[in-house]
Amino acid sequence: MVGNLDLYFPECNHIENDLIEINMISAKLRVAAWPKEQNRTNNPYNYILYKSMSASTEVYEFDRRSMRISNENILHVHWPDKLVGDRRRWRMIWRCWKLHRAIKKLHKKGGKVVWTVHNLKPHTLRHPELANKLFEKFIDLVDGFIFLSSESRQLFFSAHREAEKKPHAVTPHLHYAEYYRLRVDQNISRNSIGIAEGQTVLLMFGKISEHKGLRHLIDAKQRCKLDNVRIIVAGGAASDSVTKADLGDARADPSFVVRASHVETEQVAAYFEMTDGVILPYTAILNSGTAVLALSLNRPVIAPDMGSFRSLSNEFGSDWVHLYAPPLDAEKLSAACQWLQNRQGKGALCQAESLKSCDPAVVAKQTEDFYRLLLKNSGH
Repeated sequence: MVGNLDLYFPECNHIENDLIEINMISAKLRVAAWPKEQNRTNNPYNYILYKSMSASTEVYEFDRRSMRISNENILHVHWPDKLVGDRRRWRMIWRCWKLHRAIKKLHKKGGKVVWTVHNLKPHTLRHPELANKLFEKFIDLVDGFIFLSSESRQLFFSAHREAEKKPHAVTPHLHYAEYYRLRVDQNISRNSIGIAEGQTVLLMFGKISEHKGLRHLIDAKQRCKLDNVRIIVAGGAASDSVTKADLGDARADPSFVVRASHVETEQVAAYFEMTDGVILPYTAILNSGTAVLALSLNRPVIAPDMGSFRSLSNEFGSDWVHLYAPPLDAEKLSAACQWLQNRQGKGALCQAESLKSCDPAVVAKQTEDFYRLLLKNSGH
């Protein structure tokens, strides 16, 4: 731990001195970000991160088609798993080869590759054996890893032991408090979607897919006596048959309100505003931007005891994050709803120290420091 940044650099005992030195350096960093803001509509994480960086860091959108590197000295990758989730084997190989070529060019100039590990692996693999081989080759080319929780780091290195020898850092997942604001002119409200006054409302928000656990939530709700609890399911949906069937069952249940389509940025805060808590019944997860979004908007979170949810519980406390042993069932859902009614932390989180540590400016500064340390400790 150096300052507020959890760092590891092999065979380096002078990181604190290096940090002092690099903070006095005015030379510009040139970062090719993949993505920088192309994903802003679905997830503004990258947009917020790079917008919060200092004037000494220039960030460009890495073209995922041409995969060309010009004068950048950092390639920052976020979701490389998208490369190996393609239906076509030849296109997987071709795109991975192009990325490999771009990285080799970057390395030849003394540049570095950074990967923020949002996911351990793709949620869906059509050619798993080939995908795993290509993914391992990518990991070999990465110079430094950024993790969004200590649990993420532990899980990743359990699966990739050799990578543990490389430089890495743990930074918080930045918050969204300044990005999503409630627009008073939005007509999304409990009354507008048929929810009666006095009912407890849970929100399951984000893209709906099999690993998000909608089936467990439906079964748990139908098997417990929670007549006064309504559940809103909001977000775009995957096209697989399992997800379609689960959405059909949710629509058939009068206790569910289903909005299975993309939620516009201007409407996001309104969905959280009308809910008492956010439930995320995932069956597999590493990091959850939705959980951080909920806390950013002062909404408590109900989630399984897995992945980065543990870090969030430790950081924000049991009044804001309720963990259950997965999978979700009727008894655990009832206990979570009871917790929601009894919890004491009903004030605002906006001034809490735990949320301040997730401030985008803080996370951006930590990321820039990691870039510079990587470049300095390689002799470039």
